[in-house]
Amino acid sequence: MAVFFGAEVLAAWLLGTAARRRGGAARVRLWCAAAGTGVFGTALLISATGAAVQARLLAVVSGLLYLAAFVPPRGLRRMWAAGATNAAVRRLLALPASEADQTWDSYCHDATAVLGADNVVVLMPAADHRVRVVGGAARPVDMLECTAAGLDELLAADDPIDALAGWTHPPVVAVMFAQASDTRFVTATAVDAPGERGALLLLNRYRSIFAEDDVEAFTALASHAAALARRAQTSAERESLAAIVESSHDAIIGKTLDGVITSWNAGAEQLYGYQRDEVLGRHASLLFPNAQQDAEAQLIQRITRGENIDQYRVARRHKDGTTITVSLTLSPITDATGRVTGVASISRDITERQRAEAMFEGLLEAAPDAIIGVTRDGAITLINEQAERLFGYRREELIGQPVDVLVPQRLRTHHVQHRDGYSAHPRNRPMGAGAALTAVRKDGTEFPAEISLSSVSTDRGMIVTTAIRDVTGRLIAQAERERLIAQAERDAGERRLQHARRLESLGELAGGVAHDFNNILAVISNYTDMVLDTLNSPVLESAELAEVRNDLGQVSRAAERAARLTKQLLAFGRRDITQATVLSLNYVIGDVEQMLRRSLGEHIHLITSLDRQLWHVHADASQIEQILLNLAVNARDAMPGGGTLSIDTSNAELTADDSSGGTLPPGRYVRMRVSDTGSGMPPDVIERAFEPFYTTKPKGSGTGLGLATVYGIATAGGGDVRLYSEAGIGTTVTVVLPAVDTPAHTNPANTDTPAGPPADQQPPHETILMVEDEDDLRQITGRVLTRAGYDVLTAAGGAEAIHLAQTHPSPIDLLLTDVIMPKMLGNEVAARIAQCRPGIPVLYMSGYAEPVLTENGTLPDGVTIVEKPFTSHELLDRIRTVLHQTAKTTERT
Repeated sequence: MAVFFGAEVLAAWLLGTAARRRGGAARVRLWCAAAGTGVFGTALLISATGAAVQARLLAVVSGLLYLAAFVPPRGLRRMWAAGATNAAVRRLLALPASEADQTWDSYCHDATAVLGADNVVVLMPAADHRVRVVGGAARPVDMLECTAAGLDELLAADDPIDALAGWTHPPVVAVMFAQASDTRFVTATAVDAPGERGALLLLNRYRSIFAEDDVEAFTALASHAAALARRAQTSAERESLAAIVESSHDAIIGKTLDGVITSWNAGAEQLYGYQRDEVLGRHASLLFPNAQQDAEAQLIQRITRGENIDQYRVARRHKDGTTITVSLTLSPITDATGRVTGVASISRDITERQRAEAMFEGLLEAAPDAIIGVTRDGAITLINEQAERLFGYRREELIGQPVDVLVPQRLRTHHVQHRDGYSAHPRNRPMGAGAALTAVRKDGTEFPAEISLSSVSTDRGMIVTTAIRDVTGRLIAQAERERLIAQAERDAGERRLQHARRLESLGELAGGVAHDFNNILAVISNYTDMVLDTLNSPVLESAELAEVRNDLGQVSRAAERAARLTKQLLAFGRRDITQATVLSLNYVIGDVEQMLRRSLGEHIHLITSLDRQLWHVHADASQIEQILLNLAVNARDAMPGGGTLSIDTSNAELTADDSSGGTLPPGRYVRMRVSDTGSGMPPDVIERAFEPFYTTKPKGSGTGLGLATVYGIATAGGGDVRLYSEAGIGTTVTVVLPAVDTPAHTNPANTDTPAGPPADQQPPHETILMVEDEDDLRQITGRVLTRAGYDVLTAAGGAEAIHLAQTHPSPIDLLLTDVIMPKMLGNEVAARIAQCRPGIPVLYMSGYAEPVLTENGTLPDGVTIVEKPFTSHELLDRIRTVLHQTAKTTERT
């Protein structure tokens, strides 16, 4: 009996423990079972003592408790279950009305506590015919979903379901939830909510007893919880929508069909200036400008018919009386039956947008390129003023037309293909990214064009914006630029070729000039040695003195040859100094005629035929003499056995026809022709006759500068040289110089300056300041001037000369200065000395004065120069000329 009593007490304790974990009807029934078991054990213990009456009485009480636990009346079970659900309902109703998630969490918490399940899951339908967990389950169970078919299979199964008994083929959903929650037994009941059907799942590791009444009660409670959750969700959505409406910058207004304002958000307060309490209950006409009542009534009628009015531009009135432009959207407000009960109005201030649109239109019209907007199907929807000017169409003529009308007919097929390809894959293409296209104007004329493309998505679909630029002018400029580049490349090639030829010519020049100068130096050196040897004798006889004079004459003639060679080089290189004057070629020919006869020899007959009415030219007489001398020497060499050399002059007036094949413009010219009866030239020699350093003479007989010098002098004076020659007959060289109208001197050599001092004139007494940086030349020049009777002040440089000019106590009558000197040039020395001695005449000495004193080789007026190398006679003559001109100027003033 003691053992049976202990077993009964243990069973009662276990049932009481289970009762404490449960609620509702299950808790009451478990407590009844626990009490009945304990009373029955006590009855057994008392019966062992012999107290049969007490034992039987306790046994009856135990039986009654067992009846209450195992077979209680249904009404009593529902009452016990309702007690538990009433507390859960009170907690659900105490939750915030907008918290749907808290509703399900509270329900599942109470269901878990009352039903004693390890987990409680509520499944409800979601979008796309899926069923999802709405509350009560922890991860990962709350992430599970199933289909509506899977839910139906779960609800059709036996209750409860052993999800781990694979031989019973449990529903897939039950297995899925059992495995996710680490349970075994699944109890599923249907939850019927308004408009949807779900399920309540009880997940347990072990089977439970006395749960059917509480499960039924909480299943019914789940339907109410679903309604509360739906209400909470709707309330949350409405609160969110109200917050959105209130925070919107647009004016959102509710009105009745009569126009009475029923709602007014913060955006409306900001847009119209009225506070909410100022307009609620008032008619919306306070927002309408005058004469808009009828238009507003028509809008209300359209809304009543169920229409929507979207982005309707209309004027509204602000509280302060100003008028604003708004974009108005109207939609009907309906009740549950679909009847229109009011109007919802959304207004947006587009005043700034209007200004932006006006600015956009201004920029569009001011664009330098033609801009056209084209829809996906190729219709023109936008065009600016530049496009009208470019294509010659008016705007209304192109709007709505296919863009193909701007493409030449022959290219339209390909254009449609390109347009469709771009519409399929739109991308930005900048101006100039593709090849130039061809467009056509209204009058049918075509022009090359470049385009840029960009696509814009609008409410009417994609619009392709095309910027078109006429590139006719640019293509012409590009072609001209390419032509100029090609011409520049050709010119550069010619310059390189000329440079190469000049380098080759310089090589020939170096050889020829070195050879000639070596010959001249050899003559000077040998004759000088002979003179020195003769002068070493203590006593000289008359014959020896005559021989010395003869030798010195040879030295002088060799020096003269060197000077002529140097002058030829300077003339060829355009570095010779010219003192051009208006003169007659007849006088120059007359002056050199006797010298030419002596140079040619007796075997050559010289004939001159000069035009008495010859026009005058502007030239340097010495250069004309050099032309005649060079041509005469060439003629003499071409007639070794004798012949005739003729020189004639004449006037020539060239017309456009005469000068079409040459380099001379039409005008008046003077022609000087030099002809010989020599051997002549073959054609290949004629082609190269004027090339510098080209010669057919034997080595050592010429430098090839003769005809090149003639050509250089003639072309520098604006003229030309023409050569005609036939082998075995002779050669004629014609020099053509432009004529001038200024009368010439009767004889360039006859000036008012005497060539030498008169026999009865007193010796010179003037003071000359001479500046020369070359020591030997300075000494010999000083000796020449001193021997001539001049007082000479010598200076080795510019600074010394300026010092002498500033400190010399007596007058200085002439400044004789070299041009090219280190540290200070001759013209700088002259300018500095003129500051302290105004009016002092200047005579320059140089063999290479360009570009210090000359411009293009021509000496400016008022500048006098004596060219190196000069003789003592040439120097003294030039000094007397300068002093004489200065004296005459002083007398006149």
